[in-house]
Amino acid sequence: MKTKKNDVVKDLKLLIDISCVEGEDVTMFELFHKMLIRISYKAADISIDYKRKRVYMNVIAEDKYYDLETLNHPFAPTMSVNLVYKDLNTFLKTCVIEDVEGLNYYYPTLISRFFKRTTGEEDLESLQIA
Repeated sequence: MKTKKNDVVKDLKLLIDISCVEGEDVTMFELFHKMLIRISYKAADISIDYKRKRVYMNVIAEDKYYDLETLNHPFAPTMSVNLVYKDLNTFLKTCVIEDVEGLNYYYPTLISRFFKRTTGEEDLESLQIA
């Protein structure tokens, strides 16, 4: 099943809107938020302080150590980063990488963990972005 890039971006931004509703418990979407930040910043060990509006993470310093799947290279040089955001929704939307490689990583995770959508596909890993 081929999925259009614009549909994935639209779905991701919709899920960000849903996950950032004012007054709701956003921590139930923390895994999703960390996934967006991880891919955008090439980060590991991400911690989000929702009350203080801060993101703490270790960013992989050299691209050759970055792997979308694991980010667990034992000798990868990292830098500690402390980001402050004003609006979580806006911040997370800037984290959406709109290239095909990033979207091919996001989409199966998005539909399998966050949207209860019928795809007609048995194997979610086979989904590809057109």
